[in-house]
Amino acid sequence: FGIPFLEPLLEMASNGEEGQDLKGAKRTVDGYLVRPAPEPSMARRLDKTALSVIGGQLPVGVHELARRAYSYALDPLRNPVKEVMDAFPSVSEMPPMLGIFSDIPAHKMREDEVMSWAKAGFSFIVTDGEHRQLYGRMGREENAMLGRAGLTAVQRLHREAVSEHGDAFQLGARATMRPYGTSLQEAEQYFRAINFPVGEPGTATCDHRGGYPTRLGNAELCFTPDSMRASESETQGWIQFETSEYILNEQLRDSVLDLMEKQGPKKAAGFVGPFDAIVRDGPSPGMAKGINDLFAAAAKRGIVMGRVCGSGSVSDPKGIEDAIVEAIQNGCRLISVHYFTTDLPYKGAEAVAAPFFRACKRCGF
Repeated sequence: FGIPFLEPLLEMASNGEEGQDLKGAKRTVDGYLVRPAPEPSMARRLDKTALSVIGGQLPVGVHELARRAYSYALDPLRNPVKEVMDAFPSVSEMPPMLGIFSDIPAHKMREDEVMSWAKAGFSFIVTDGEHRQLYGRMGREENAMLGRAGLTAVQRLHREAVSEHGDAFQLGARATMRPYGTSLQEAEQYFRAINFPVGEPGTATCDHRGGYPTRLGNAELCFTPDSMRASESETQGWIQFETSEYILNEQLRDSVLDLMEKQGPKKAAGFVGPFDAIVRDGPSPGMAKGINDLFAAAAKRGIVMGRVCGSGSVSDPKGIEDAIVEAIQNGCRLISVHYFTTDLPYKGAEAVAAPFFRACKRCGF
């Protein structure tokens, strides 16, 4: 069903190059068309259903895949996940989106696999440059594969990373993920690292994102500070809440959430990793409640949160579905499966082979 507050999203297509986007930002800055509008027939259409996020049907159809490729060619600096976040007035009204963590090294990324992820309904891919180190850092070509398929590339980096976050944006990631934080100072440093300095004397720090021209869809480089900043309006910082300090210490949790809110509407998101918290401090009876309280506190501030649903002990489809239902009902909107992308070829082959062995058993073989 359509909802009235999404109508401006469709109007974006008809605004001229000198107009504004849905958020009121200028499309043209210093002569650079930093945020071009799609033709009306190619504009994205959303409602409050998860299916609308992926184009209205599952598996995703060829026309939707073509629309995504067009949108990426028009504006390679867009962020499909943030588009959904921006289109809804509250976290509770926003439909959930599906993602997965990728452990495939950059040199083994294949476009046909990426297209299969898109066709299956995934919306974001977190490439793991934390635990996979250099092999988990995507380059421009790999992120372009994801972008053409309409998937938001999220680059996770190790906890010590600073300038690499801004460099990941330069290579096409539209969000980066900062893991394992235990203090407010770490979160503050992270948000400095993903933002350009504002361009006023005495405000820049050694942590801020370095200036480097961004490249638009027509391959033009943004060579002025204001056009460069405007072209990167869709990048995001995703903070991982995976320590008891961030999940169970309400004062610290709220301080981090307040900092995330200060970044601007939908410029920050959170992702829960209870496994690390359990590894650090052992099982905690209050962890499940703490996570749900975190979701509620974030939603009050307009911050979208995510988590992995499923585990080694919860791997049957019904159990995973129940875990997703619980997460959604408690305010989580970014849902990741517990499998990694390297598991998907086997899971697909397993499903294709299963009827043969069931048939053989029925025939006495």
